[in-house]
Amino acid sequence: MKAIIGGTGFDRLEGLSLKKQFVETPYGGVELFLGQGEDEGLVFLPRHGASHGVPPHRINYRAHALALKQIGVVEAIAIYAVGSIDNTLEPGEVGIVRDFVDFTGRSQEHTLFDRPVTHIEVNKPFDEELKKRILALKPTLADAGVYVTTNGPRLETKAEIAFFKRVGFSIVGMTLASEVTVLLEVGIRTLALAYSINWAAGVVEEFSFLPDSQLEVLKTEVTQLCRSCLLS
Repeated sequence: MKAIIGGTGFDRLEGLSLKKQFVETPYGGVELFLGQGEDEGLVFLPRHGASHGVPPHRINYRAHALALKQIGVVEAIAIYAVGSIDNTLEPGEVGIVRDFVDFTGRSQEHTLFDRPVTHIEVNKPFDEELKKRILALKPTLADAGVYVTTNGPRLETKAEIAFFKRVGFSIVGMTLASEVTVLLEVGIRTLALAYSINWAAGVVEEFSFLPDSQLEVLKTEVTQLCRSCLLS
């Protein structure tokens, strides 16, 4: 089984044949969507829920990862809406996340390894084979740089973004570090795609998000790209 994990803007995937399924885990229940017909073998997980009702600091990452593992998922492409700190990935562009930094301060809540002492290696957090496959389909995909994860739900201050830029972070969001950590812990090979929906605070004078019409075009393109990569 292969999974697409979607966030803001990707709570529903149009064009795929999906059937809802509820999976129980020791950390709670998870609503998933299983591919049907030509989409058999795909699983869609909306990390904020199908109605986008769960804020980033309330996402049950442990339950999500275990649910995917329980139904046999071995690899996943996770899609993240981000803000652009520099021009590595500009608003409206899609790219492959190179690495991440966790500034949530809540890593102890987003691990399955409370006992015994267990350390996972994250020198290469993202799967190289998945990266090769998706670049074969779309060689023009950008390098999205380093994703810094904040706690949310508030957006970042100008001072925070200025600091992040000085230390070399390119994009900012609220979910990747926590999610990828538990996916690694359960052994699911993962690739992270970022699509920028705004310039981060203070980068430009006027703050604004991408218009819905542009987001819909991005959503369609990224959905089909992920489907083709995972089912190839």
